[in-house]
Amino acid sequence: MRFALIATTAAAVVAVPFAVAAAGPQMSSNEFLAAVRCAAYEDASGVQITEAKYELNAESRRQTAETVATAEAEIGAIALQAVNSQTPEDRAMLRAQRAAACAGADFAAGGQEANAV
Repeated sequence: MRFALIATTAAAVVAVPFAVAAAGPQMSSNEFLAAVRCAAYEDASGVQITEAKYELNAESRRQTAETVATAEAEIGAIALQAVNSQTPEDRAMLRAQRAAACAGADFAAGGQEANAV
């Protein structure tokens, strides 16, 4: 009986922090939006960011609806800007914006250089 009580207590002590961490956001809304911006610029430039997209999609489920809507709007704007970038000056501006967006983000193309094109 004593062993069961100790085992149950130990399991609860270990499981509760994991449950709390899984329920709440892992990133602040600003961190999330910065990561989404970086991922959108990386994706627009042709970099494979499958893992980053997966992580951001998982994180989006923990964020508020307002933050997710803002992120979706920014993704759309960045994609539209990338499609409309036809001149060398447009592409240079896109690269500069990509570098600025990824400078503060925790990831950039899964560890790749943010300035690589």
